[in-house]
Amino acid sequence: MLPDLSLTAVVSDREITLNATGRPTVLIFHGQDTARAAIQVNNTVRTAFASPDQVLIASIIDLRQFPQMFHAMVRPELEKAYRKAADKLPAGADPAEFVVLLPDWQGSAHKACGVAGSTDEAVALVADTGGRIVTRVQGAELDQAVLTALQGL
Repeated sequence: MLPDLSLTAVVSDREITLNATGRPTVLIFHGQDTARAAIQVNNTVRTAFASPDQVLIASIIDLRQFPQMFHAMVRPELEKAYRKAADKLPAGADPAEFVVLLPDWQGSAHKACGVAGSTDEAVALVADTGGRIVTRVQGAELDQAVLTALQGL
């Protein structure tokens, strides 16, 4: 099961409670060097599930390496990444629904979900509508494994 843990999304300030999204959920755990995997998962999943009402996709970004005093320097970079992704959305799409970047400053989401090594290789969790984890995958071809899991729900 996904934990009863809430994180606040960059820019939109949307509060996301991991185990209570009310829809199938894809959580991509990554760091700066593994962010490409999150983009790839998003692109692949959105070809089959175009609406965020069908599937919530969220990036949980491991930022434990940045002490509190550096948070003010990291936040603008996160906001820049959000805006870059939002600019690529089709006209009329709500960026707050499609671009869900969840900073994990203390590593609490990583720990609660039993995820390790996401700064070396991204990790994806797929959960059903009730928050039950149906797939956990790390490494190559995350996007295809996530898509297969979603199609099986």
